[in-house]
Amino acid sequence: MKVNNPMNLLRDMAEETLSETTRALGGARQQLQQAVTQHQQLQRYENEYQQSLRQGMMGSGMSVADLVNHQSFIVALRQVVKQQEGHVNACEKEVDRVKQSWVQNKQRLNAFETLIARRASAQAQAQSRHEQKLMDEFAQRAGQKRERL
Repeated sequence: MKVNNPMNLLRDMAEETLSETTRALGGARQQLQQAVTQHQQLQRYENEYQQSLRQGMMGSGMSVADLVNHQSFIVALRQVVKQQEGHVNACEKEVDRVKQSWVQNKQRLNAFETLIARRASAQAQAQSRHEQKLMDEFAQRAGQKRERL
């Protein structure tokens, strides 16, 4: 880490913060994907269980105890699906929150980089003007020496 002035230090700190936020965003997105996958699996399982209940009722029939067990299991499964849906929503909100933080951190880094670039440009212009001034003075002195001779 090369630090010649405080602005470079601030840029480096902003870069590190952006890296941390990028890692957090990746983790939040991964957690969201896992939650969505689990939600889809639970929905498939619920659909399969409902289909099995319908087939059991249409086919050879079911005992009342089996019917009650199936129905209570489906009700419990629906609750789990709804809970998982809430978890998916919470994960989506977290991804949005971290993404917003990432955007802010990226803007902050860009601002520091812009300021550093402007400062470097201003320094280069000042150096160029100084060199031009020295060249002009040198040319003027050289002209004065020729006139004397």
